Amino acid sequence: MNTAKKRIAAYVTLLVVTLVIFYITTPALNIHSQEFRFLLLVLAIAAISIEISIDQANFPNKKVKYGLLSVPIILVVGIAIGNLVNGVIFRANDYAELIEVEERSFEEDFPAMDESSIPMMDRDTAQRLGDRRIGSMSDLVSQFFPADTYTQINIENEPYRVTPLQYASFVRWLNNRSEGIPNYLKVDMVTGAVEVEDLDENIMYSDSEVLNRNVHRHLRFKYPTKLFEDPSFEVDDEGHPYYIATTYENKFWFKQLEPTGLIILDAVTGETEDYDLEEMPSWVDRVYSAELILQQLNFRGQYSDGFLNAQFGKRGVTRTTDGYNYIPMNDDVYLYTGITSVNQDASNIGFYLVNLRTKEAEYYPVTSADEFSAMQSAEGSLQQMRFSSTFPLLISLNERPYYISSLKDDSGLVRSYALVDAQDYQRVITSETVDGLIEQLNGRSTADSDTESDDLDDIVEVDDGNLTLVSGQVDNISQAVVSGNTIYYFMIDGSIYKADVTLDDTLPFVEEGQVVEGEVNDENEFKVIILD
Repeated sequence: MNTAKKRIAAYVTLLVVTLVIFYITTPALNIHSQEFRFLLLVLAIAAISIEISIDQANFPNKKVKYGLLSVPIILVVGIAIGNLVNGVIFRANDYAELIEVEERSFEEDFPAMDESSIPMMDRDTAQRLGDRRIGSMSDLVSQFFPADTYTQINIENEPYRVTPLQYASFVRWLNNRSEGIPNYLKVDMVTGAVEVEDLDENIMYSDSEVLNRNVHRHLRFKYPTKLFEDPSFEVDDEGHPYYIATTYENKFWFKQLEPTGLIILDAVTGETEDYDLEEMPSWVDRVYSAELILQQLNFRGQYSDGFLNAQFGKRGVTRTTDGYNYIPMNDDVYLYTGITSVNQDASNIGFYLVNLRTKEAEYYPVTSADEFSAMQSAEGSLQQMRFSSTFPLLISLNERPYYISSLKDDSGLVRSYALVDAQDYQRVITSETVDGLIEQLNGRSTADSDTESDDLDDIVEVDDGNLTLVSGQVDNISQAVVSGNTIYYFMIDGSIYKADVTLDDTLPFVEEGQVVEGEVNDENEFKVIILD
């Protein structure tokens, strides 16, 4: 075989392999796609290898063109330098401004949730309930099983998790692909009721399709240059199934994807329509992923005062807690997560609420125990039962923040519910029903109010007689966690004073040299504190 035929055969083989890889991986044909850049790099190295091997085979005495290898090396180095220059080291403030957050008052602005519609079924419970329901339907379980999607959405302002069925195996796909998937599951997040929704027309496009009707592949062939990640399954208010693919562009060079719009794929017909963020249908609940929102909130907490402060000074540096949950409000789905200092203590200095459809973000400066302390307190209230707590929701009851969570047994079934005072996490109420929690809370609040009213004069007299006024500059400050609460220790005029973090939301940001005023008891513990 002469040189020309060898070269043609090699490049035809490379082309076929490339097409197969593209069909399987479906990267966007866009230089801003990391997968596409990697594919181009591999192709460049493969082409150079073909040229070098042909030259070596046919011209053994010819000097090999190893200089060709410098081309992909230069490209890789160039991209790496560009990414470094556009990274957080040099653009910390830009990263901190990726998400705008409005500070709000919990007592005045936090939306009160309807106590009869608090979503207590977490994703794990919804999945167990869905699997059990399909397992009891012999006509479906032999051919299909629930996908692990279980997207939390609102349907007519009621919280549900929805997931399509998928083919049980490759053989089941061969047998059923012409008819498609006949059902999806809808799990009521309040009652736990599972509905197997029958469709007038079956789902023909899904994640479990093998060939061209695969959701990701179908969208890629229609939008070859669009950047999008895994589409999420949703249904509209009439129950029609769709897949929602958020589209992205890089904000900084080849870094930091930011949503630009969305593509809606009709799971029945395969028809698609793309929208700008300002024009999308109101029934769409999930545009921004939880991972992206948490990343940008952490950029804001870390880099608002620059990269060096985030690494060394750490003044005012915060991070989100290690968990999050979804709160349905105003016919939208909000991401909830706590915010704490980078010292990773057991308290929160506030929390975020972010609308996953619009990215509107709110910060509530409420000092409280963190979610994991509340979970431990809930579990400890029924310690003999060895229940485990789900990650809690934050709700407003009587204009006060509370954590509410489900308590599960070893088999993962919900056996009880717990309500934990977010600002005094040792106050726990448990009940076998959510209504029971609310009834106990209202009864306890009334009793506490009566007691405080009867004893108010005595309390004031005791406090006035034992408190001492203190005022001065902070010479030194440190903190420690005592019984799950953060305690701040101040050195003022040579004396040491301490203050519980619940006294003031801005205690974590007190600096040396700042003036502090207040009243302390005989143990130098602040009972009232004023921070200038």
